[in-house]
Amino acid sequence: MKRYLQYRIEDFVWDQAFRQWVLLPTRETDARWQQWLAEHPDKVALVAEARAMVQSLQLRELPLSDQEIRYAVQRTLGQARKQQAPFIPDADGPVRRLPFYQHSWFRMAASLILIAGLGLWAWTVQLPSRLSALMRPDFSYDQLTGTRQPMLTETVNRTGKVMPVKLTDGSLVILKAGSRISYVPGFRSRSREVFLSGEAFFEVTKNPARPFLIYANGLVTKVLGTSFLIRAYPKDPEVIVEVKTGRVAVFAQTDPQASRKMSDRELDGVVLTPNQKIVFERSEVRLSKSLVADPQVVAGPAQRFGFDDTPLPTVFATLERAYGVDIVYDEELLANCPLTAELADQPLFEKLDVICRVIEARYELIDGQIVINSRGCKP
Repeated sequence: MKRYLQYRIEDFVWDQAFRQWVLLPTRETDARWQQWLAEHPDKVALVAEARAMVQSLQLRELPLSDQEIRYAVQRTLGQARKQQAPFIPDADGPVRRLPFYQHSWFRMAASLILIAGLGLWAWTVQLPSRLSALMRPDFSYDQLTGTRQPMLTETVNRTGKVMPVKLTDGSLVILKAGSRISYVPGFRSRSREVFLSGEAFFEVTKNPARPFLIYANGLVTKVLGTSFLIRAYPKDPEVIVEVKTGRVAVFAQTDPQASRKMSDRELDGVVLTPNQKIVFERSEVRLSKSLVADPQVVAGPAQRFGFDDTPLPTVFATLERAYGVDIVYDEELLANCPLTAELADQPLFEKLDVICRVIEARYELIDGQIVINSRGCKP
């Protein structure tokens, strides 16, 4: 986010990532911007003014040509720079300026600005979402499998307990009660395709030449050989993928590049590694990356978590190797901070709680990473 250090107010207004944060914030984007503002307090007032300007615009969708849009932008921004903001008396006597975006001429021009900025953004971001709500293809299990019958074999778990299903390529599917899968016997095509409704744990036999694809409620999970869980019940608003070992890639079936990502032998999309998960919000077609609720050790049983006056960078490196996660922190700030603690029996998040109490820090989960926020250790 270094480029934002040079931004003027109009640069923020036209920046797509900034507008998306203001109008459609997520936990990840809000955390990222709040951290940036905390690191650059001199930009707080400027960002607040830009936010107010973005929020003051009314969304309209009018058919303007590219030439008309460019003209509207140039004319309105030129007026913004030349116009003297009127002075209005304050209640206590001093005189203050009325921000130019609250002046009448700006509000009259707001619709043109909007078409050039937010209107264009709405066309590329919001409008497709609105249209997809009306025209979204049906990616339900019944629809996807219905178009391929009688090619598919279906297994339904009506036993009330988990059911192991051995596929012809050697892969194992642990099917939860009430769940079902369909697949082509023998996997005769270039890829191994499975359709899931419900919940299942997969242990996929490695075969880079023939990617393994699981379709579940509009989300595609692509693997070359690994183990993971997918939860995709028909009435749930979300699809969840949790990785135990290896790497998987996930993407929406509505992704414009979905066909290429399916056929490519490489992992392409949002890539997940052990102890990471993705939440696919079906109505918004939005992916949120995080960590699983209880990360497990993936580096083998030889890992030791007893620390005796150990520098924190070494401690964090040990946790990263053991759990296969990324820990982001200021290495220079914490280089001379020692830790003495026995953390062998605690889950990962309890280990982090102990460490953060010792150094008076806190941690948060952002985009599948652990971010340590600290002012340094006590002398």
